[in-house]
Amino acid sequence: MQDRYFVYVSNANDGEIDVLHLDAAAGTLTPHARTTIAPTVMPMALAPDHRHLYAVTRGTDLHLYCYAIDAQTGALTTLGRAPLDSSFAYLGADPLGRFLLGASYGEHRVCLYRVKDIENGVGAPLQTVEGIQNAHAVIVSGDGRFAYATSLGSNRVFCFALEEAGRLREIGVVDLGQGFGPRHLRLSPDENTLYVLSEFRATVAAFARDPQTGELALRHVSPRAADLAHLNDGFARPGSADPVQPDPAELAKLVWAADLHVSPDGRFVYASERTTSRLLTYAVQPDGSLDYVGSVDTETQPRGFRLDPSGRFAVACGEKSPHVSLYRVDAQSGALTLAARCAGGHGANWVEIVAPSQA
Repeated sequence: MQDRYFVYVSNANDGEIDVLHLDAAAGTLTPHARTTIAPTVMPMALAPDHRHLYAVTRGTDLHLYCYAIDAQTGALTTLGRAPLDSSFAYLGADPLGRFLLGASYGEHRVCLYRVKDIENGVGAPLQTVEGIQNAHAVIVSGDGRFAYATSLGSNRVFCFALEEAGRLREIGVVDLGQGFGPRHLRLSPDENTLYVLSEFRATVAAFARDPQTGELALRHVSPRAADLAHLNDGFARPGSADPVQPDPAELAKLVWAADLHVSPDGRFVYASERTTSRLLTYAVQPDGSLDYVGSVDTETQPRGFRLDPSGRFAVACGEKSPHVSLYRVDAQSGALTLAARCAGGHGANWVEIVAPSQA
């Protein structure tokens, strides 16, 4: 079993990506290097061969960067930099290595790019799908045939066929009901289930997925975590540049869930909640329903976290914390226990993990 991993954390305020070394045998997380990108570097995505890392900048300097990963040290070398005309809250990579997809929250769209174009500095999308209100995330099935995008503003998940020629063709839409606020989404390891996180409630919807047609059918919505019982449902928040902002005292009373991941064995689902700065654990039951197991305190305002490829550890960062935490995952209960904590950057928001042998 792999005992060494490279961990990448994007720091929006610093405009840099941290390279950390995770030693699974020792249970340690150590800063190794830092790559300067540009202000407001946020979403990242790994290429399917794990030899390249893609990163997007937001704000006034919109670019998509491609980096080569050094197989020995994890260091990043710039391969390409392409200008963008959209600001992406999420970046997804096609598992077949052909395309990159971006979800734009503020511009209400999903964009499709050819990887080779980005590496050659060409940022024009192959296709832009408009009208996805507050698009927040987009992922692609393992066979590369289907894509799924969340629309936080309309409480829906859009389903697309991803055609070989480089086109998204809508094949269906599922509605989660008023006030759900779908944010991030993940497929189970067997890809028969799609999990969708509610930003406003920190509940998780489980959809049965037909791998042949890509169609979804709602199976179950998890209960609200007991540790969040004192919070009210959240709502769609304006961007940081918007002149009208909600009262901070009111926001402190609202659920604000962020990231979502599934254990490699498919037995547990994890989510981050930013108001309480917690990582939540749900256990997948034999009938496909989710039971809340518990939570653990983590870095302040955890926008992003990640499980290592073996599922033995989780790494979490916080937008308002200059540290990064490493947690051991209990194989039986799925519970997280703090193993190590190291220095990080400022405005940390995204985590990717790769094994050196894969780089």
